Amino acid sequence: MDSRDAIRPILAGLIGIGLIVLVIVLIIKAFAGGGTSAPTNQIDITKYASTPNSSVTLLIDAPTRVNQDHRQVKITVSASGNEMDVIQGYEGSVMTTQSYANNSAAYATFLQTLKLMNFSKGRTSSADYRGYCPTGDRYIFTFYNGENNLFTYWTTSCGSQGTYEGQLNQVLQQFQRQIPDTDFNRLTRNIPIFSS
Repeated sequence: MDSRDAIRPILAGLIGIGLIVLVIVLIIKAFAGGGTSAPTNQIDITKYASTPNSSVTLLIDAPTRVNQDHRQVKITVSASGNEMDVIQGYEGSVMTTQSYANNSAAYATFLQTLKLMNFSKGRTSSADYRGYCPTGDRYIFTFYNGENNLFTYWTTSCGSQGTYEGQLNQVLQQFQRQIPDTDFNRLTRNIPIFSS
């Protein structure tokens, strides 16, 4: 008996096991990936610094709780003003709004900062962010060019979930800095955001 004849079944078995492992890994990635997604080109958001009504929004969806106790914090930045809303429940009832004047130079600087942090880097996806990371936060980033929503990306505080691919912690910090510290701390005192 030739030694090659003895090795062939072993190689066939190893190849079969390898294929099974590959199929399992691909199935797991398909379910964990948050839906079908495809890479998108990064949009140069700085081009819209002087576009009327353009704005950047961060929505922080706090941990999943009963409707009465659920909170969201929304920060919107534009050339004319910065606004922070504290929202109760899942239907978006605004509890508190705080607004601040802004100007074109400050907005252009903010957009440049976000650009350097890959804010517009993400994947398109049909996945819904609701239900992911129920004990943590979901972060939803949106950019409006004044007329249209150019992109919406999301991620969570639970790790690599969602479609957002920018520098999360730095971007969150920049949004928070668009609201005066005393007001931000006062308005979010009893809201469990930035949980991880």
